[in-house]
Amino acid sequence: MSYTQDGHGFFTRALDAEDRGRLDEAETAYQQAIVLFEEEGDSLQEQAACHYNLGHLYLGMNRPGRAVTAYENALGLFCRIPGSGKHRARTHLILGSLLLELDRAHDAEEHLLDALGQYLDAPHEAQDQAQCHVNLGRVYERGERHTQAITAYNRALDFYQETEATTTDQAECFTALGRLYEHAGRMKESGAAYAAAARLRWAAEQQRVEQQSTEQQSPARDAGVPDGEDRP
Repeated sequence: MSYTQDGHGFFTRALDAEDRGRLDEAETAYQQAIVLFEEEGDSLQEQAACHYNLGHLYLGMNRPGRAVTAYENALGLFCRIPGSGKHRARTHLILGSLLLELDRAHDAEEHLLDALGQYLDAPHEAQDQAQCHVNLGRVYERGERHTQAITAYNRALDFYQETEATTTDQAECFTALGRLYEHAGRMKESGAAYAAAARLRWAAEQQRVEQQSTEQQSPARDAGVPDGEDRP
């Protein structure tokens, strides 16, 4: 396949290389696209997309330090683009989650709070907002800010309950709440939270078993051959 020798051509080359699992080639193409888009001067959206995709690429390559830099570059560009609140919120969430895994809790908290601020102006998927509160809960737990952690996990549950297929996520929130209530000596609330977590885990396991049973009972059908016809 031939590609144009401009930013868009190298961006397409990067996407194709990434799809084929040629990650080093994709990295080089994204970097070349960034250089060319920067020369154009009016392509902030395209530059931001390159840096954002590079962040994903580096995560797949297990290079978290470079991923942080790429997402930070993307965020700086999104902040200069009118109407990009959803992109800013999502990038703040990703950075907050990544920095938390890198034990940079203070920086993680700042990004997660910025994400929540963006959600006020640019509502996002409930599951993303829930994840933001979960990660804030983890930050607060690490800092022994238990009251704030309890609030964060409860807010996460509010959003998870608006989202399908989050039974396991809800169970994890209740487990964290049980642990926090226990630490605070609030044993009745701790027991209720642990019980809720157990019920949700049981429900998730039942759903998994039922799904497996349904898949095993449904005969596999060759989608490429209409009923009544034989394959040549």
